[in-house]
Amino acid sequence: RKRRNFSKQATEILNEYFYSHLSNPYPSEEAKEELARKCGITVSQVSNWFGNKRIRYKKNIGKAQEEANLYAAKKAAATGASPYNLVPSSQNQQIISPPPAPQDGMYNMSMNGGDSYSSMGANVQSQVR
Repeated sequence: RKRRNFSKQATEILNEYFYSHLSNPYPSEEAKEELARKCGITVSQVSNWFGNKRIRYKKNIGKAQEEANLYAAKKAAATGASPYNLVPSSQNQQIISPPPAPQDGMYNMSMNGGDSYSSMGANVQSQVR
């Protein structure tokens, strides 16, 4: 079967929702139905689009961050706000710091699906998948 892309307008609507809900990019069933209606596609297509978008976003976080900034700037321009001050100052933002270092000074982090690294350069393991 031939693959067809969504219209630019549909993609724009889906991207706007995705980036405005980046902290929880999992639309409810009601939101999916509304997005499907606005985009002229099925709820199943909306679900698949969000599943693919989340995977692609995580895989290429750098480029995706640029795209997120673009949508934030567009939204700010539409509302007349500055893109550099999108969070209202009345909201208190809490910065979470990393946990304190263990007594021996070693951190073990698991990254990239099984590769294990240590902050001291020891204990390096790699798995081939």
